[in-house]
Amino acid sequence: MARNESEQIYKGLLDTLVLNVLLVAPNYGFGIKESLREQLGDDAEVVKEATLYPLLHRLERKELVLSYRQPGDRGTPRKYYNITRSGHLYLKQQIEAWRQVSALLDRTIFKKD
Repeated sequence: MARNESEQIYKGLLDTLVLNVLLVAPNYGFGIKESLREQLGDDAEVVKEATLYPLLHRLERKELVLSYRQPGDRGTPRKYYNITRSGHLYLKQQIEAWRQVSALLDRTIFKKD
């Protein structure tokens, strides 16, 4: 698969994964990255800072998340992200789309003989 094609697949998947993290509770960039690292284990390298922050800004422009500043542990404000109602709807749609893709792959490409 060409690099650009696989990046597009990961882009859609990462949007879904990030929104899913925010479904649990509002979080800031590093906290989101750590939650994803815990969930993804050995596959965590797909989440890079160079990818995560533009992704969060894109989700915010689409009004799927809202950001706000809150003092961090050391007093330095952190930018937190919270999923919006539109973000909830979008996440639900994305999860269903990924289920359909997964089922299709299971029935075809991943099918065992």
